[in-house]
Amino acid sequence: MRIKNLLILFSLIALAACSDKEEPLEDLFLELEASSETVDYGDTFTLTWSSNASQCYAGGRWVGEKELSGTEELEIKRGGTSAFIMDCRRNNEFINQAVAVEIVKNTSDYFLFAPPADEPNFTIEYAADEKVVYTSQARGDVNDDQVPDVIFGVQIRKVADNSLVRTHLLQLLGGPFPIITEVVTDECDAVSTLIPKDLDQDSYTDVIGASSDYERQNLSTSKICLFKGTDTGLVLDNELVANDTSLDLANADLITTGLIDRNNNVALDIYLLTGTKEYWIEIGASDGPKFEEFDYDPSVLAGLTVSKVLSFDFDANSNEDILFTAYDSNGAGKFITVPKSGDGTNWAEYLVYDNVPTTKAVEPIVYDQDTDLDILVMGDESPSNGIDLSPTSVLRVYETGEVNILENQVDISYTKQATTSLNSHIIQADFDSDFDGGDIIMSFEDFGDTTASFLVIEKVETTDEEDVTTYSYLAQDNEELGLANVPTDHAFTIFIDYNSDFDIDVVFAVKGELNTETNLTPLNFFLQTNESN
Repeated sequence: MRIKNLLILFSLIALAACSDKEEPLEDLFLELEASSETVDYGDTFTLTWSSNASQCYAGGRWVGEKELSGTEELEIKRGGTSAFIMDCRRNNEFINQAVAVEIVKNTSDYFLFAPPADEPNFTIEYAADEKVVYTSQARGDVNDDQVPDVIFGVQIRKVADNSLVRTHLLQLLGGPFPIITEVVTDECDAVSTLIPKDLDQDSYTDVIGASSDYERQNLSTSKICLFKGTDTGLVLDNELVANDTSLDLANADLITTGLIDRNNNVALDIYLLTGTKEYWIEIGASDGPKFEEFDYDPSVLAGLTVSKVLSFDFDANSNEDILFTAYDSNGAGKFITVPKSGDGTNWAEYLVYDNVPTTKAVEPIVYDQDTDLDILVMGDESPSNGIDLSPTSVLRVYETGEVNILENQVDISYTKQATTSLNSHIIQADFDSDFDGGDIIMSFEDFGDTTASFLVIEKVETTDEEDVTTYSYLAQDNEELGLANVPTDHAFTIFIDYNSDFDIDVVFAVKGELNTETNLTPLNFFLQTNESN
């Protein structure tokens, strides 16, 4: 009887097991939504999500493991489109979703500077009969810490005759604790041009300092100085480049120097032109770095003062030219082009172009987004000698195309044009990250009655109903943009992203009050962080 009962019990258990089937899992799902697709800068928005997964992780512009459902309020400072991704999983099943939110920033939203510190980061002083000349700047990584640095030259000159009193070569070393220090130059005080390049290929940016053609012709000085990058910044080292040529660095007779790709290997080399010879420093040469010397025809530039040199295919024949901008004794502007040939130059085929601006700055630029580079030219009413200031009257893009480049121009206008003087250092920076080829930022000089510190030139891309895209520029200064924490008594402005957070920080050089005890006026340098990102 007991055996019979056990058999009945086992049968019931077996039947129960067969009838108790496992319920199927619900399909894996994930829902992710943003409260708005477009958000003004400074406003917040909310992400809401829900999933039946076992784990969820955020990606894109947010990170970390998330609850299976929830909401999160966010404020994004970087302009443009931000993607928010969520990846969820359950056992061996995976699912993901993404939403895009566009952060709309006006031009002024990209320049939100912190207030200046109570004390300046650096100070130099000058007397009542002296003036400050901001000569040049170079950018690189002179201490090889993977953070941008900027080197800039300041000359103190006599007001009466432009004679040099002293030179300051300053370096702003970027990083979490940025610092401005002075480079020891000894008697090598050439800072009218600063060329950054890793000459000895050791990953430290080196800098070549050079005098200008105006100094050579009018102030009886012409020098070349070599500064080597080290862990603590630049140090003077005129033995850095081997010199078995006739070039005398202390009496160089230098007309101009610049970065030119000598042998078309995409690496920019150092080009130097003196009154009698051409010189090259080929970067990466197996037996370099060293000066190499060549003859040329100096009569081509006779009677001219050269202001800048640039490598550019001026006649659009697929062969790079060396473009010299210059002016004659009457102050008339000239462009002189010399074709590159092999690993040198072909002076026999030089060309001179008249009726051009008296150029003090020229830069290659991407204007119309095609494969050909264009050039941006800045010109003053009076020829630029790098020392005396005059109103900037021309900001012009010459566009490479099917016609002569000088016949294809776009002028950039701004409110204070022809009444203010712009510094010759043109900063190209796509500060709004719209990938349109880049915007432009320039500093005003201490000239006339201007109280504006800098000019922002934003590139504007417009596409019409027929899908034709055109480009233009909108120029506004910091006062027109209503920017805060910008000095009105500035001398000049230096731009650098010293902390690599994809916005533009500044160094404002500000004129201080006369010290009645020393009769010296301070020029104070304030480093101010851009907090827009």
